[in-house]
Amino acid sequence: MSILFFRQLDYGKTEHVGPLVQSLVGLVTEFLHEHCNKQEKTGKESEAKHKKLTEVCDQLRLTAAMQPPNKEQLTSEITELGNKFTRIVDNILIQHISVLVGVLEEPASDMALRSALASLTTLSLEGPHLSRLVAHCSGVRALLSICLESRSSSIRTAALRALATVCCVVEAIRQLEQAGGVEILSEMLSEETRPEPEASEAAAVLAQITAPWVEDNHTVHGLSEQLPSLVHSLTRLASTTASCETLLLSAAALANLTFMEPRTVWPLLEQGTAGKLLQAVKRRGPKVSVFLQEQAATLLANMAAVPESRPHLAEQRAVVALLCFLQIRHSPLQRAPEIAAAERVQQKSAIALSRLCSDPTVATQVVELQGVNRLVRLCKEERERNHSDGVLVACLAALRKISANCGTKVIEDLDAMELVEPRLLDSFLIYSSRQESYV
Repeated sequence: MSILFFRQLDYGKTEHVGPLVQSLVGLVTEFLHEHCNKQEKTGKESEAKHKKLTEVCDQLRLTAAMQPPNKEQLTSEITELGNKFTRIVDNILIQHISVLVGVLEEPASDMALRSALASLTTLSLEGPHLSRLVAHCSGVRALLSICLESRSSSIRTAALRALATVCCVVEAIRQLEQAGGVEILSEMLSEETRPEPEASEAAAVLAQITAPWVEDNHTVHGLSEQLPSLVHSLTRLASTTASCETLLLSAAALANLTFMEPRTVWPLLEQGTAGKLLQAVKRRGPKVSVFLQEQAATLLANMAAVPESRPHLAEQRAVVALLCFLQIRHSPLQRAPEIAAAERVQQKSAIALSRLCSDPTVATQVVELQGVNRLVRLCKEERERNHSDGVLVACLAALRKISANCGTKVIEDLDAMELVEPRLLDSFLIYSSRQESYV
């Protein structure tokens, strides 16, 4: 309703302001009355907040009744109403979340515990703000306690699932690391007798707390000390599981570790993780998930950034896998997330190849496998890369590495010399999907 109100102000149709304000204030007042009736003891602090919100509502009615309405004053009072209402709703949510956390800490029965875990998971899936409230109520510590103390594998699995949903915000991750959560996850993953659903959910938590998209989460305390154990456990899980979901979670956790902890490359080399992961991906056949391909390509690209890893990756047939990943096609029938993932597969694969092709032996291998043909096509045909300039830049970089190490004959034969000379920017501008932006 408030959004509609602001739109009316923007378009200057102030004749609807009065009814909109009355409707908005009516909804807020109705919510307050229902909440107060349900709460036997609202407390002095809550009563004071309710009173202030009611006063803002009354003032807003008066302002809206003015002719003509004062736009700046209305905007200010609507904003104040929104802020105060949000704080009241947060207090209500905190009360309910605290009750759920209390059930986790002292459950009356297994059924009550399962219900509380399911409720926390559902709440956290609603968005980051609710996850912050769960962390505020010490929900992360309570969930970790269940992982340690519960004798039921299914309950531990449910607790890990809730933990993975809550840890989408940095506040929850900080609480997890302070409670020794990384060590707990490492121990759970290292126990080979632990049921796979538990191990899978533990991998999901690890993938979440190391995800590069979580804001202000550049490191997790305790992670570096557990790297050898985590890489060993995740590699074993990826190699042995028959579950596509478990494989994807393991691959995501491994790929995210290489983002957060560059030193991960050394235990990855020691465990032969790249080769084992690529074998697991290959076993999925032609209908392999594009999201799994994305995680494998990401892992290879991050490992290839370390010069010492390049000969190892070449031995593990990483070049063959990357060229296969580049063959991915976009389809109008795909959903938006799948199309975006396919673009990332192409981009990460080209980045990995450009890094690997710093080695002349690898560059020669790409030429022999006719990888240059696909790279050229991705550069020249926008539809092949779904009009992605990110993919274009990565492919151009790979082609220039190949031409530097193997000469330009293969590129000349494909009538594509404009891709490797004279300047990268010139090549980019020729085939960019957004050429008009650079005029």
